[in-house]
Amino acid sequence: MPASDAPFRVIAKQLLPHGRLAAVELPAVSPDASLLETLANGERTLHAAERELAQGLAVPRRISFIGGRVALRAALASVLPATRDFAVLRTPRGAPLLPPGILGSVSHKRRLAVALAALPTAEVHTLGIDIEEIPGERELGRLDLAPKILTPFERRELASLEARDALAYREAVRLRFALKEAVYKSIDPHVQRYVRFQEVEVFPDSAGATDVRFSLPEFAGRRISVRAWWSRLDSHLIATAVCSPLG
Repeated sequence: MPASDAPFRVIAKQLLPHGRLAAVELPAVSPDASLLETLANGERTLHAAERELAQGLAVPRRISFIGGRVALRAALASVLPATRDFAVLRTPRGAPLLPPGILGSVSHKRRLAVALAALPTAEVHTLGIDIEEIPGERELGRLDLAPKILTPFERRELASLEARDALAYREAVRLRFALKEAVYKSIDPHVQRYVRFQEVEVFPDSAGATDVRFSLPEFAGRRISVRAWWSRLDSHLIATAVCSPLG
């Protein structure tokens, strides 16, 4: 990933088969005056309505909001340039509130914010993105999230990896968490509720494609396609997903 000497700068762009991705560097959280100046500079990149929304947030959340909107505007402008003049607020469920005819999703961690944007098509009706940090050695001393986020079948799939490489196993669990979060965002407009981890299974391959299986009452009797992908960006895992009805 290219180095950057200033936060809230787009440091990566990628063209994906299902949309445009943009990544933005976030400043470290600290109470010093330079951070406040950085926030003020970042807020100047927002539209007035976005700025008003940002200023009502606590500093850590304000940082991620600004970075997310910068990333989203970069991704949106790559797909539909006219959207650069549109203020992106939030839906009641917290997703970006976008103009008709464009799709977008945002995610962030401590140092990066990412966004995915696309035009709706028959294959891309709604979409989602998630970013997670690749776990390091310190992760081994923390609670294993697998029992909470994976189904029994998914856990059996990872059993041999857990036995031979503890760190690779933690990364595999984190990847599945990211993929499920991206899937949840892609299906949220269709279900409008919290989806439990046990209701979706994901099976990523080494090339980045992911098989998605789900058992949702809202989709009973309907032909719905949910597809997901993953990749690495610097020290992060990026997961994206799209959902579309099949008729």
